[in-house]
Amino acid sequence: MTRIFRYILVTDSGMAPCIDRGRVSLATCKPKIRADAQPGDWVIGFYPKPEPRGLVAWAGRVSRCVEIGDYKAEFRGRSDAIYRPKRNGEFKRLRPDYHPESDSIRKDLSAPVLVFDPAGTWYFGDRPRMLPKRLLALAAKGRGHCVNGTVDGDLEALQTWLMKNAPPGIYGSPRHAPLPKIAVRRC
Repeated sequence: MTRIFRYILVTDSGMAPCIDRGRVSLATCKPKIRADAQPGDWVIGFYPKPEPRGLVAWAGRVSRCVEIGDYKAEFRGRSDAIYRPKRNGEFKRLRPDYHPESDSIRKDLSAPVLVFDPAGTWYFGDRPRMLPKRLLALAAKGRGHCVNGTVDGDLEALQTWLMKNAPPGIYGSPRHAPLPKIAVRRC
């Protein structure tokens, strides 16, 4: 049975989910979702308060679950491919600025990477879309994630609503993306 994982996307920096090169992946954060989701399942990230409940930042259908070391080898160059396997079975973190806490590293490495189907994924980012009333029961309410509470027809209604909004794709930018560095010319 296909499941719909829902959560509040508090920080949207372009890392989790990562939207590099038009493909959406979840390689860091949300270790419980990454551990449980299977190909065909859906993941939806919602805006946090004070925004209205039901504001969708992104939604996608899981295409593949890829082990961390295999992800780095296959998806080299993506900003979320930050762990490289060592010969001794441990991992080297390639971005010391991202998740420097040991607990965050442990969580990142505890579950595979979710790679989402480009034909079944929408990333709205800073241009979110509001769920219709019929689907508001799907909206995440607080910390953690939820997967229960769906009823027959929710998945079909969600897919229909997403397709009516726009074809699958990336429509916005991460709301918390770092500002580009501006070169300062000294006179």
